[in-house]
Amino acid sequence: MTPSKPASRAISARRAAKPAMQASTKELVIVTGISGAGKASALKAFEDLGFHAVDNLPLELLPDFAALVEKSAEFQSAAIVVDVREGQTLDRLPEILKQVKILLHTRVVFLDAQDAVLVRRYSETRRPHPLGKQE
Repeated sequence: MTPSKPASRAISARRAAKPAMQASTKELVIVTGISGAGKASALKAFEDLGFHAVDNLPLELLPDFAALVEKSAEFQSAAIVVDVREGQTLDRLPEILKQVKILLHTRVVFLDAQDAVLVRRYSETRRPHPLGKQE
């Protein structure tokens, strides 16, 4: 009978660990990349998958946002877009990511596109590229 007790303890330990594993399933996806590469479309796709989606959240608010997602009963996952609109704050992204990764499983998705594709997209929309020359 003694051998069954360790097995039952192991099963109990696994059952007790399951809620902790479920809590760690929360995640944050940071979508970034070249202007015109499709970050807005990617964010919409994440939203369709059930992610709480935020575009252009000030980078300095990212740790607070991650803490809210981590504590939220409503949201299991979130996706945000970080891009050149951040300006000089973008230089702090690595430091801020370290803080956020402590709270949530975090992935960074970088989107790129060929120059010809970017030129076509911006000529179709007739909007100036964010890094283009301002006249």
